[in-house]
Amino acid sequence: MIGQEIHNVERKVISILKILSDSPEPVGARVIALRLKDYGIFLGERAVRYHLQILDERGLTRIIGRKYGRLITQSGQNELQNALVGDRVGSAMARIETGGQI
Repeated sequence: MIGQEIHNVERKVISILKILSDSPEPVGARVIALRLKDYGIFLGERAVRYHLQILDERGLTRIIGRKYGRLITQSGQNELQNALVGDRVGSAMARIETGGQI
């Protein structure tokens, strides 16, 4: 149960970082909440702000101003790349274990 909750939080965080990475300008909680729906993640603005605060504390994002939103940092880009590589490796391993094609 706890492992599933951690996976869900990681999925939300990686999706937020992906949204920020794909945007050339700062993005706020409202826009992030709307774009998360494309990933099948339904969070309110308040929950998104909570996750953004944690990402700020970890140095993965930085606030540009309350009015403008957040940008992803280089550390955030690195974290996102590592997560995406991990997802690809995990997906390939799952296919191998089930006898599927790579």
